[in-house]
Amino acid sequence: MADEKNKLLSKKDLLKSFLIWETFPQCCYNYERMMGQSVAHVFAPLIKKFYKNEPEKRKEVMKREIEFFNVHIEFGSCIIGMAIAMEEQKALGGDIPGEFITSIKTSLMGPLAGVGDTIWQGVVIPILLSICIDITLGGTVAGAIIYAVAIIVGAYALSYANFMFGYRSGSEAIMDFLEKGTLKKILKGAEVMGCLVMGGLIANYVSMQTGIEIVSSTSTFNLQTQFFDTLMPKILPFGFTLFVYWLLKKRVSSLKIIGIIILIAIVGGVTGILA
Repeated sequence: MADEKNKLLSKKDLLKSFLIWETFPQCCYNYERMMGQSVAHVFAPLIKKFYKNEPEKRKEVMKREIEFFNVHIEFGSCIIGMAIAMEEQKALGGDIPGEFITSIKTSLMGPLAGVGDTIWQGVVIPILLSICIDITLGGTVAGAIIYAVAIIVGAYALSYANFMFGYRSGSEAIMDFLEKGTLKKILKGAEVMGCLVMGGLIANYVSMQTGIEIVSSTSTFNLQTQFFDTLMPKILPFGFTLFVYWLLKKRVSSLKIIGIIILIAIVGGVTGILA
């Protein structure tokens, strides 16, 4: 662990931020930022410690931390701990680019979401439910009470352990990177990983197909199945995502972008361009 003189936050500060994360992770859940606003909520009390009399730097932190973020709550809490450690070292004068913090969060959220969903929702919850349901079927409400207590206590305990692990490991790793001068290499790798994760999200969650068919006297050529799916699978979702990204770069509001998406869907569906 880094020396105490290299810290701005107390154990009480960290505990408060942890409780915010675990208690209110999806209160402002939305399709534009997912958990981004909850992450910003975590940092709201911390920026006062990072930058006491520097409002512009406070705004910079909040803009960075409110960006798109989505992860399993308990397993992903280590990312929040790491982000806090990185922001703390940056506030202390460490040469840590803001892009590095964003890239680390982006590259880790996908793998930890997959691991967390598989273990917590696919193993822990079903096993605990089966035990408690069996108890309840015996004619007592004890099963329901046991489940409620166990799942809440277990979630908070696991999340806290991961949160503090991320904070301690993040602080140690950052100091080590600064001393050895390997930060640029790590940043490049994190950026590449972030792009891979976002590419995977596009392929899995953005769906777009064309219904255009070219009919001749002898055959029918389906543009989607016989061209796009053969040569460039998922090229339409990728292109449409780039279009939305371009609109965001042009500072078009999210509500207007949603309206444009709905309009394109309606026109494409009526004309048969989109299937």
